[in-house]
Amino acid sequence: MRKQHSYLLLLLVMIGCSSKDNKAKTIPIDKMKVVVWQLMNADEHYARVSLIDSNWRNTKKNVQFYQQIFDLNKIDRVAFYQQIDYLKTHPEEFKILMDSVTEFSKREKKGVVK
Repeated sequence: MRKQHSYLLLLLVMIGCSSKDNKAKTIPIDKMKVVVWQLMNADEHYARVSLIDSNWRNTKKNVQFYQQIFDLNKIDRVAFYQQIDYLKTHPEEFKILMDSVTEFSKREKKGVVK
């Protein structure tokens, strides 16, 4: 009987530790907002230039831009997308991120951000 309780306790601990809700965030929100803003700017630039120069679409320049942004901010691409997947399941936190991106963009346009 005691052995069964031990197995049950071990099973509960394993389930609790593997829960996705317990997953720790890997990238701070302050860094995420900067990266998301830079990715949005890269997409806008790519969209404009690819209308003029079709070679950009063939060479997938947007993927190169993304990698440069990840390298610049010292963020792993996989970790970034894991964080985005986490935020998709936590809409309150995703809203906080997007609100901070909006405020960051306003400050940058005013020239307040370095």
